[in-house]
Amino acid sequence: AHPCPHRLKNCLSLEAKNVAIVCKDADIDNAVAECALGALSYNGQRCTAIKQMMVHKDVADEFVQKFTAKVGSLKLGLPWEAGTDITPLPEPSKPQYLAELRADAEAKGAKIISPGADQDWGYTAVFPSIAYPVTKDMRVMQEEQFGPLCPIAVWSDIAEVEEYVMTSIYGQQAAVFTSGSDMDMVGSLLDLLAHSVGRVNLNCQCQRSPDTFPFTGRKSSALGTLSVTEALIVMSMESLVATKSKNASLVEALAQSKKCKFLSRL
Repeated sequence: AHPCPHRLKNCLSLEAKNVAIVCKDADIDNAVAECALGALSYNGQRCTAIKQMMVHKDVADEFVQKFTAKVGSLKLGLPWEAGTDITPLPEPSKPQYLAELRADAEAKGAKIISPGADQDWGYTAVFPSIAYPVTKDMRVMQEEQFGPLCPIAVWSDIAEVEEYVMTSIYGQQAAVFTSGSDMDMVGSLLDLLAHSVGRVNLNCQCQRSPDTFPFTGRKSSALGTLSVTEALIVMSMESLVATKSKNASLVEALAQSKKCKFLSRL
């Protein structure tokens, strides 16, 4: 243990269960492209990955059909091979964990779709699977899978989405896909998300960049804010030299002499 724990400054990005919310008025082709990229770039092994999708019932079939085709078009290979989209996982235990999540979801009523399973090499090379439709009692909807497993849930009332977001222990990011035809719903949803996650992405995937944006999270997803300016502030201690106005000439002389490294002219 640290001898003086009160002196520690924490600035961490932690686990996340970033949800993509697809509304019935969304551009489905864009939602599919962004969700596939957000869920599976780097094999889904980044804290900012989309790890849960919730799609409105009116467009769920179309979304799943197109998402499945998109996933099926990905190529499994080695990082240095041209055209590779999915690479072997770095953790020997990860395939077994993902298999457990798939089995749990399937036992509770979800269908497991593996459109590119014929490419599977085994061991740590795992082609993405889709679990659909998932429900809150399934592990994959509650745990951060951190790998190529894409759970898709269906919603009919926005209150279902709001409850999932509010009861989650995570709060890093969310993505909302909508054309804005229902401004009341979208406005209310964005207000809720702004108090539940650190970043809301509108019609695009969850991501970190650019570094000029604050990178943070709520609940168990972060401590402090990571980005260039904010991280420097967290790890810095502000100090100053104070005096009365009658000593201004002394301070000016010290600054000009450059004998004091701390003082400088503004």
